Amino acid sequence: MKLDGKVALVTASGRGIGRTTALTLAREGADVIVNSFSEESTARTSGEVEAIGRRALPLVGDILKADVVSEIVEKAIETFGRIDIVVNNIGGRPPKKRVPGGSPLGDVEAFWDDFYEGTLRAPVLMSEAVAPHMMQQKSGKIVFLGSIAGRFTPPVPMMESTVMPAYCAMKTAINSYTQAMALRLGPYNINVNCVCPGIVYTDAWKRHSRNAVENIPEFKGMEKEEWFKGIFLGSYPNRFPVTPLMREQTVEDIAEAIVFLVSDSATNVTGQILNVDGGMVMNR
Repeated sequence: MKLDGKVALVTASGRGIGRTTALTLAREGADVIVNSFSEESTARTSGEVEAIGRRALPLVGDILKADVVSEIVEKAIETFGRIDIVVNNIGGRPPKKRVPGGSPLGDVEAFWDDFYEGTLRAPVLMSEAVAPHMMQQKSGKIVFLGSIAGRFTPPVPMMESTVMPAYCAMKTAINSYTQAMALRLGPYNINVNCVCPGIVYTDAWKRHSRNAVENIPEFKGMEKEEWFKGIFLGSYPNRFPVTPLMREQTVEDIAEAIVFLVSDSATNVTGQILNVDGGMVMNR
């Protein structure tokens, strides 16, 4: 097993990419600190980690709050004595979205504040909280979850016009922060990298697919799964770059890339932005 004896903290690991990453790390031998907003999903993922035969520490908490982040890191170290791996999976708008103010820029302000908090601020807080511990132990692996939206602006059907600029800007900032942290922490034997998923059929893209087949005339009558798969088959060349491998990306694809980056196989890999996108960004 690649991660035998390691301790990993995975944020937003109640479902989707985060859950699959937590379970994949566990299968490779890591004990896992499971964090999510939801008590139910945190408990479920923790139970699945334990069923694999690894220890799990479920820590429900809103990591948009600095005091919660500090508490999670402290409890993790208190329980396991160390943190070897941090996967900053959180990204997007918080569950409780801001109510726009009454000014003409109220909607824009609300979107940008939400995406800053959920996509950039939270992973920065977690990384800054765990960095002193990793620096002291002179080892560690930090991985951020970016997005191909940090490399170019994908045309997402029916998304509010103010959302995509905010999301893309924050994911681009994650790329820059990754490299800045890699430079800062490298002398302490800490690797910092970022994985940028392509288009993965998680909850967000299920919503986008449903919006496409329900609201865009040329797609009406299609099943949302059929529409989604068409992205990778080159069915919408005016909307999406052709994906050279012509297959969708999965949560397992992303998790396996993360395992590589946090394993000894990537000892000399740091400051890298790895696209797991079937070649979409390359071919745009």
